[in-house]
Amino acid sequence: MNHILAQYLFNKETLYKNPQTEIASEKEIVAQKKEAALPEQTPAIALTPKVTPTPPPTPVVEVPKAVKPVVVPLKLNHPFLVITDVISDDEKALLGKILGAVGLSLSQIDLIEIQKTQHIDYPSFIAQKVTTKFISFGVGLSRLNWDIMLVPYQIKNVSGIDFLLANDLRAIAADTTLKKNLWAALQKMFGK
Repeated sequence: MNHILAQYLFNKETLYKNPQTEIASEKEIVAQKKEAALPEQTPAIALTPKVTPTPPPTPVVEVPKAVKPVVVPLKLNHPFLVITDVISDDEKALLGKILGAVGLSLSQIDLIEIQKTQHIDYPSFIAQKVTTKFISFGVGLSRLNWDIMLVPYQIKNVSGIDFLLANDLRAIAADTTLKKNLWAALQKMFGK
């Protein structure tokens, strides 16, 4: 190694010479590399004609056709629709009390649990013209792939339907502020 290169590479380091190495100078290293680079004499090999390998046949892969999901049209029977993610018996009892406050009962509404329903198609929902009031408890409409932006506890009328987004029933049961917000929104929705 050139002593200038060594200085550059190992600046501020102490270098020691290994006494076990037999190489005396850089010239000997270069001479050893030249000797190793000389080609060896090989016996003549009989030339055989070159055979070009044939590429393996490409397998024919059939591309599966896109499967369009089957959307079962939703049958709604009441003008009031409530959507929740999933509802327990306690939450159903609370929902019954909430509906009773506005003069309705569980038998007078359509209740949809999102985990049990695969998809609610927005165009078919609007085309039925059955629902006039819609409350979502803890389910954002983007989760249904509906392009409607709702602000919690503020009513928004779209296509003649009053939409209301509220927290899930479990959270409402535990928080009196959320109960007051829901009651104020329901009073506006039902004109009470």
